[in-house]
Amino acid sequence: MFKTSRKINIKIYGRAVIAIIMMTVWVLVGLSGLILWLAPEGPRSGRIPLVFDLTKSDWKEVHLWLAVITIAITIIHVIIDWKTLRAVIRYMASVHRESIADFVK
Repeated sequence: MFKTSRKINIKIYGRAVIAIIMMTVWVLVGLSGLILWLAPEGPRSGRIPLVFDLTKSDWKEVHLWLAVITIAITIIHVIIDWKTLRAVIRYMASVHRESIADFVK
């Protein structure tokens, strides 16, 4: 259907896929956390069906595993983008070091 003449840069493509997955799972963790925050409290509240016919107990399990996946994807993201992260931190530190030196004078 669509043909592309450009070659896919695997490194850039991999970074983009990891970033999209990371954003998606962070949003899902936030949504499941919001559902748990809004869920009723008290005795037997874990048995009441909430969203998608899942109970509060089910949502706790979903939230936990989404959080585990999020941590794993975030660690992979940091490992893949370590050089860039270091460069940004160095740049930020140098900019702020100069502004603090100007402020102290």
